[in-house]
Amino acid sequence: MVYPIGFFYLYIRDLFYRIDIFFQINRLNSVITEQELEPEVNFGLKTKERLKELIFERLGKFLLYSSFFYVFCLFTSVITAYFFGYSVLTHYISDLGRQAVFPFSWLHDAFCVFAGLISVPVTVSFNKKLKVRYKDSKHSLLFAKIGLVSGILGNLGLVFVGIFSLDRGGPGQIYHGISAFFAFCGIAVSIFFFSLNIVLSHKCNLKKLGAYGLVVPLVLLVLNCVVATPIFEWLFYYSIIVFILVLDCYVFIK
Repeated sequence: MVYPIGFFYLYIRDLFYRIDIFFQINRLNSVITEQELEPEVNFGLKTKERLKELIFERLGKFLLYSSFFYVFCLFTSVITAYFFGYSVLTHYISDLGRQAVFPFSWLHDAFCVFAGLISVPVTVSFNKKLKVRYKDSKHSLLFAKIGLVSGILGNLGLVFVGIFSLDRGGPGQIYHGISAFFAFCGIAVSIFFFSLNIVLSHKCNLKKLGAYGLVVPLVLLVLNCVVATPIFEWLFYYSIIVFILVLDCYVFIK
């Protein structure tokens, strides 16, 4: 038993060492420059930097594939629900979570929780990418930070939409209503400020996406609030998905 325990101890110690390297590398690079390092130390830092890039690349691919997987699951749910009388013209998105409308409502609930959870690191990655590449002024950094905070609130709201579906929405659907409010408004505000950061940056090849994010989701959100029909809710949701998938590809595909 000594050898397995000793091996496990060495493995855990090495794992924590690598995690510590991952979180400390940015601080080290800001303190010492490449010209001031000895060749051996320089090689070590390059190896650590490569490890960090590899971890981010693998995580990015997972998040990218997960985003497209959620979209696939969403469309599959809508198509399946169609055979039970569901229609995007007459039913809201949340009706997919009502068993009386869609017998497999638990699928929609699970997809909402899944989408909300994977969207948190996606939003963090958006903020990191925009903050690093387009930091023309303190305002752009502020816009990215607002986009990050509101995006995470929206992502958590989406998780709770899956937990508090219409069948478990509480008295008068209050739990579901609050969750949906944070999900829609949080993500919409996040897209707006991420887009504002993109549009106001001088060196940016995402100007069209930024203009789209500033106008289309916001207009559809207002129409959805004023007219309050299922089709505008679905169009608003689709506009969010398009923006996120395009930015996903930009952030995670080199």
